[in-house]
Amino acid sequence: MGTKTEAEARKSPYPLIISSGSYSFELNPDMLNLLREESDPGEVVARFAQAAGGKKGAESDAAAKKLFGEYGQSWMKKNLQRGEEYPDRTYQVLREAADQTDELVFPHILQRFIEIAYLGTMQFRKLPVVENWARRLVYEVTDCRTFNLLKEKCDREAVALLPCRHACLAAGHTACQELKLEATITMDATMVKDGYCQFAITRK
Repeated sequence: MGTKTEAEARKSPYPLIISSGSYSFELNPDMLNLLREESDPGEVVARFAQAAGGKKGAESDAAAKKLFGEYGQSWMKKNLQRGEEYPDRTYQVLREAADQTDELVFPHILQRFIEIAYLGTMQFRKLPVVENWARRLVYEVTDCRTFNLLKEKCDREAVALLPCRHACLAAGHTACQELKLEATITMDATMVKDGYCQFAITRK
């Protein structure tokens, strides 16, 4: 069977949609490169290494909560901004559906921005998602560039406290706040004990 020409298609009983250009369903590489420059974890790791020098236990963790917490909040806000500035077709469809139904922001749009955050700063190409449904979004970080930088810059005791967890927790919390979602984020596995970090965002 031959392919219909545009003229023939116009005579068909269904509407003809002519796209003004090609669509991309992938995250924009220019956006990811920009985010790598704007949210380089090497800078916050260096500041923490200097601030935590000589500090132990709770005092070191307090410095981590402040520095990495502020970084995580800024990191996610930049991701949300850039994600809106560089929309791919998948996001456009999700956003249109969410606007019409008041659904899909959790977990699908939230997941998109979480993925942008990690793919824009880490060296892996896919964020493992363990659960994605109406009440929970669970994802893992298996090869963390920030943790590897901490091992290079800080002593074992500081690394064992996993100071970078404050960045991931703050980022997830900020994403929920900015997207107006009532949800909590918890950490269910850690790089120190389990060899990977796992975070769960649960809708209230």
